[in-house]
Amino acid sequence: MDRDAARDIYTACEKALAALTEAERAITRISDRDERGRLLSALSTAITEVLSGVRAPAVLQHPDLEPTEPLGQPDTELSAEEQEVVSSLQASDHELIDSTLLAECASSWRKVARVVGTAMRTLQDRFPDVPDGYYASRVARLVELGFLESQGNLEYKKIKGSDSIDY
Repeated sequence: MDRDAARDIYTACEKALAALTEAERAITRISDRDERGRLLSALSTAITEVLSGVRAPAVLQHPDLEPTEPLGQPDTELSAEEQEVVSSLQASDHELIDSTLLAECASSWRKVARVVGTAMRTLQDRFPDVPDGYYASRVARLVELGFLESQGNLEYKKIKGSDSIDY
């Protein structure tokens, strides 16, 4: 495909992903767990198709379309205060966080931010002060241990399209 077509495809995909992110926010407010799960599963499939089936071919042919802006500090780096909170966790707390993260994964690709956010929401009463960066670092560790597969840089869970995991 020529560069102009690839650029137009990339731009349209970015708009579609922004709209799908808005849909995800609305879906997460649905109280019925089964209904919410079905909708999130369908949404995950749509996001995967936009990223891998439409945007990726354009970027593979024209890599310059993908922005290369500086990423800044990784999401998994914790401040001294955050590290102090994490240091107070017991081994059983780490295991519970890991098992909750794994429970939020599926057989299809999901954004790390979604998995982390849902796990944090599940455990918010038990661990209200544990930062999202710690949860993200646990996802990276679960990948290292072979419990999950990943695409992209897991230190930056907020990068669109490159922060997916598969269980």
